[in-house]
Amino acid sequence: MNSQNSEICTLLKRMVFKDSDESPFTISPNITEWAIQTRLGSCLIDYLDTNHFDKKLTTSLNAESLTAKFWFQTQYQATLELIAELNKNNITPTLLKGMSISTELYPKAHYRSMRDIDILVKDHEIEIVESIMLKLGYTQSSHLPLSFYETHHHTIPWQHKKNDIWFEIHRKLFPQTSACSNTKTFQLSTINNEKITSIIDDKNDSLQVYRLSNELQIIYIAAHWAESFKQIGGLFAFIDTALLINNTPINWKKLTSFANYPYIANYTYIVLANLIKNNLIDSLTNLQHLNQIKHSLSIVDVWVLNKIISRYLFNGKSFGKFLSVDNISILWNLFISNKNPFKKIFLAPIYIIFPPRSEQRFNISFQLSRIKNLLFKSAG
Repeated sequence: MNSQNSEICTLLKRMVFKDSDESPFTISPNITEWAIQTRLGSCLIDYLDTNHFDKKLTTSLNAESLTAKFWFQTQYQATLELIAELNKNNITPTLLKGMSISTELYPKAHYRSMRDIDILVKDHEIEIVESIMLKLGYTQSSHLPLSFYETHHHTIPWQHKKNDIWFEIHRKLFPQTSACSNTKTFQLSTINNEKITSIIDDKNDSLQVYRLSNELQIIYIAAHWAESFKQIGGLFAFIDTALLINNTPINWKKLTSFANYPYIANYTYIVLANLIKNNLIDSLTNLQHLNQIKHSLSIVDVWVLNKIISRYLFNGKSFGKFLSVDNISILWNLFISNKNPFKKIFLAPIYIIFPPRSEQRFNISFQLSRIKNLLFKSAG
């Protein structure tokens, strides 16, 4: 593990193990800047020794913390308001991802940054939920056409114009286009059996709301993040998972049964393997569980995927001309797939030259423009 990786992991370890050591520690300004960029700025002022920072960076850290506290409280109150209205209509929603974990597991809830709030309801409840959203002052907004959402896993996102809060109302966990969509793990019957009561507001036990069980939550977080590489904010998938493993009881037999499906096994394995590699969960205890996951990743696959995670997530390296965000995404999707390991090595340069998801990949003008960008445009 290189020094920069150790720096960011020092911060993450304090969070995921809920370290009682309150002594500040030092990380370099460039890693601090990366932590801010990847939306971890909310917690830095509580952990770092800022004596060696210039005044501008220290001011920025204080501003990040204050903004995060205000923004989380705004999102939190909006969530409580919505849950209360849903309960009045005999609807008990299921919180997903960030909001379902922040209040229960994070050292401080505002450390968990969220762009939007995800809730899952039953398909027949959608119409009532949408009428409630309108009543509360939300409107639907998206640049995508209505036809896109007819088969999507959530309806058109809802935005509150006054406070800019966004909600996504889910009917499923994954869209039909996802390899995870039709697996037994993410079927509604499984989800209904794996919902547990969420303590989102310990001052008001009258609110009825669920979250996913610890085991299904881990699988969902891993699959949601890993099915397409996400850099900005991507560390939260690792923090969320580590907090669940380190601070809640886990039925590993159940977890591995959820994980052992095509694609899901690869997604879960690479996330857990990195947590062990970076000492964010107990390696001695969890290595035996990791070996129970029946993934299809070769040594080369794991090496490539780990390199991408280490370089662009834990170290926050910028994408370059050749190793652009698009090309890294292509390599990630290829090497985490279930394709034959030898075939992946053969396909990698072909996919870089002819991007498989681009309808213009065989268009000469498109290819010439890519060459021009590679030769003459600066790294981005």
